[in-house]
Amino acid sequence: MTFTSNKVFNLGSAAFRQWRATHSHCQYIHGYNLTANITFEADHLDERNWCADFGGLKDLKVMLQHTFDHKLVIAGDDPQLELFKTLDTVGVAQVVILQGGVGCERFAEYVLKTADNFIDEATDSRVRVKSVQINEHDSNFATCYRQIEMDPIAELTPYAASFTQTDASQSVVLEDVHSSVSTTLTQPEDEPYTSEVSHAVDETEPLADTPVPIPAPSTAPPNPIGAPVGKANGTKTKGGWFDGTTWG
Repeated sequence: MTFTSNKVFNLGSAAFRQWRATHSHCQYIHGYNLTANITFEADHLDERNWCADFGGLKDLKVMLQHTFDHKLVIAGDDPQLELFKTLDTVGVAQVVILQGGVGCERFAEYVLKTADNFIDEATDSRVRVKSVQINEHDSNFATCYRQIEMDPIAELTPYAASFTQTDASQSVVLEDVHSSVSTTLTQPEDEPYTSEVSHAVDETEPLADTPVPIPAPSTAPPNPIGAPVGKANGTKTKGGWFDGTTWG
């Protein structure tokens, strides 16, 4: 069972610019009063039946506000990076450089990683951050989700396929990874796939004229009660797949 709880932090007033948005006024320095809605997730509650202890998040709030509140947040690849560093040096702005980039999406990624590291240490890995939503205002927001690690092959199918190509044919091998059973299909050039097993047909006579023998009624007595199955009378199975087959 999985539990979630949410905490909203006011990150403060932050200024930034998205220098790649040359088609928009977003390329210029502008700012918002940012908030972060953090979703915490846990498979087990603590002794107080809490997912995350909100009272223990004060230090996390300070860390996040130290990055955003009254800060000029600049991307690490901004072509005017040195100019912004000068603004910080002369005391005109408090500049914070984020190597991953700026904007709602990148801020959400940064807060998720920061909060996840914090809560992981605070709860001895019991709690994790599922997602973070950053809001510029009521109309603009973006969300970053925790990446889920999984084996796509194991989840989709128990079979693994391998392909081999020769001058005359193409073979496809489907191997059940849970056993040693394998099936091979061979496709000669310009012909459909054929299996390894084939049935010989006498082409000297039309099939319609081939007599079909009718077996005589069995006169053998029924299998007595207590007789071993799979011996003289063969094995009976659902659908008759192995009727008449005997094993030792």
